[in-house]
Amino acid sequence: MKKLRITSLIAVFAFFVLAASAQQKYTLRVNPDAGKKISQNLSMTMDIDAAGQKMTTDLNMGFDITNTATKDDSFAFDLKYTGINMKMNMAGMDMAYDSKNPEANDFSKQMHATLGKLLENNITFNVNQLGKSSDIKLPEGINMPFDKSMFENISTVLPEQPVTIGDSWTSKTESDDSGIMVESKMTLIEANELGYKVNVEGKMFGPDANQVGNLQGFYVLDKKTCLTKATEMISDVDMPEAKIKTTLKSQ
Repeated sequence: MKKLRITSLIAVFAFFVLAASAQQKYTLRVNPDAGKKISQNLSMTMDIDAAGQKMTTDLNMGFDITNTATKDDSFAFDLKYTGINMKMNMAGMDMAYDSKNPEANDFSKQMHATLGKLLENNITFNVNQLGKSSDIKLPEGINMPFDKSMFENISTVLPEQPVTIGDSWTSKTESDDSGIMVESKMTLIEANELGYKVNVEGKMFGPDANQVGNLQGFYVLDKKTCLTKATEMISDVDMPEAKIKTTLKSQ
């Protein structure tokens, strides 16, 4: 009987501890370390079906991000690519580009004429305390898939109010370059010493306001800086001119 009573007390105590933890509020704000370089790797696979013509692209990139200045509640960043590797298959034809060997073939030379600018120049942008990106500046001559829309969600939009585990918030972003508007719902699902995990569900709308796609995945935010330290995201776009599935991972 005594053993049963102790076990019951432990169970009750554990319940209250878990309940208190679930109700803990977190104020999520971007707070980078000035001058500290953050190195990341990003891999992206894109499958495109346009009028029966299929193309697959596998892209791997390494880059460094550094906070260079702070003004009020906004932070200026430099992004510097350290390496780019791309493999493409179009209509059964394989093509490859490696920034470490840009003279390997004609396709590689052609790609390096554009992508080499990303390696030679910095991309600059600002992020405010709530993770909203602005003033994105790319080197001259960069085009898809390296337009500004690729960098508009480089940080996670954070909630204005403190949140507990299970709380959600929304964001809406629209790309001037692509004409795609994304409505996203973010949900805080985990908080520990490693950081904050945020699930993402989104809908994508074309210029005519009709839904053209969905996205889902998650971000892991650094515990101290609230900058994204890992990402997994899948998006599906179905438009009259093309169907596109994109899988993106970064860490």
